Amino acid sequence: MLIDKLKAYAESGVYPFHMPGHKRQRIDSLLPYEIDLTEIEGFDYLHNPQGCIRDLEQKAARLFHAKRAFLLVNGTTGGLLSTIRAMTLPNDTVIIARNCHKSVYNAVELCGLNPAYLLPKRIEGTEISGSVRPSDLERLFREHPTATLAVITSPTYEGVCSDITALAEICHRHGARLLVDEAHGAHFPFDSAFPKPAIDCGADVAVVSLHKTLPSPTQTALLLTNDSVLEPELQKQLAVFESSSPSYLLMSGMEACLDYVENHSFKEYLSLLNRFLAETKPLQNLRVLSCGKEQAFDYDIGKLVITTYRCNLTGRQLADILRTKYAIETEMSGANYVIAMTSVCDTNEGFDRLAFALKEIDSLAQYSEKELSASVTTVPHRYCNPYNARLLKKTTVPFEKAADRVSLEYIFAYPPGIPLLVPGEIVGENVIVAVQKMRSQDVEMTSTDKKIPYQLTVADL
Repeated sequence: MLIDKLKAYAESGVYPFHMPGHKRQRIDSLLPYEIDLTEIEGFDYLHNPQGCIRDLEQKAARLFHAKRAFLLVNGTTGGLLSTIRAMTLPNDTVIIARNCHKSVYNAVELCGLNPAYLLPKRIEGTEISGSVRPSDLERLFREHPTATLAVITSPTYEGVCSDITALAEICHRHGARLLVDEAHGAHFPFDSAFPKPAIDCGADVAVVSLHKTLPSPTQTALLLTNDSVLEPELQKQLAVFESSSPSYLLMSGMEACLDYVENHSFKEYLSLLNRFLAETKPLQNLRVLSCGKEQAFDYDIGKLVITTYRCNLTGRQLADILRTKYAIETEMSGANYVIAMTSVCDTNEGFDRLAFALKEIDSLAQYSEKELSASVTTVPHRYCNPYNARLLKKTTVPFEKAADRVSLEYIFAYPPGIPLLVPGEIVGENVIVAVQKMRSQDVEMTSTDKKIPYQLTVADL
């Protein structure tokens, strides 16, 4: 049974360097069934808050430096879907950073939008996307002068941040808005050691996942805006994409989280984090990635990206060793790196255990020059937008024979859910080679119909 598996894991002693940010620690009393209510008299209503929920949203707005905050009970995904619908009309052109989460692509498809993709360059020597460069955004606006919206992810899954101030200025100069998927940056407002929050830098809307890096239940997030003109439409679309029976348990968890961050200093967490970074700096074969200004505009030190580019281990192998030998569960593993997510709820024991494990693994690993994993370094040619791709007649072909056909599926590595191929795009030989190579390097690949790398659904033109 699921509940038995959850209880067994909670009692296993495995240390969680993964979300949710509460790290299985209780910051408040356990929320029981007796307070799992619905929208009865006196308890307000999420989609038209006038009382206690409105008070909670106002507190969130104050803490996150926004004029308006909306509570989200189905994660950043619901916030992104709602915001993109609120900020666009069908057939609008929108500029999308190619490393956005799959929910952004779903919104583009659902809303019948025409995406213009901006492909961030890799950080040198890695497969990790770097910052969105203002010059690239300016170029996309020149190429697509009718674009009404730009959507970027900052910080990325790996902690890379972009220059939101510069990007927002470019958008506004071209008469467009900027939406920032800031899911992994909910902790940014609470200490100057972290990058500056997007809403402070001119973003029209930012969506943050409380549950990723703060002590809040899974699925809890906030939609933040300073655009009072946009507020009514945001509220309207949130009622479309979110449940009409929002969980009061989740909203109570958000309230407990906000109380916690309002009254809790992040100094001890940062002290533990900096000590860990100092202890692991001498690693010879493994490396805890730290992006300087020459590689990224800014970087979240709370996201530990442990690379294996210089040793005889893959990211998956490193994650397996940490799990089986040291009882440490990490957030994700790529071809040549592992992500360990930290939060204000991490403990001295947890950081010590991870540092000890990495130093011991590093001493046993062998140096090895390694080829970077494959990737698609150019945006595939588009036959039609994702919405119109749904109207094409479909057929299924062996994946290795899909070249020059129109894909009707997404192909992506999950996590983090960033697509190599989008419905409506032409399948290039480079995509086929990249997917096959990534599979051989132990990267978890999937597709809409879950048949990659064997088959792909394509248009029968």
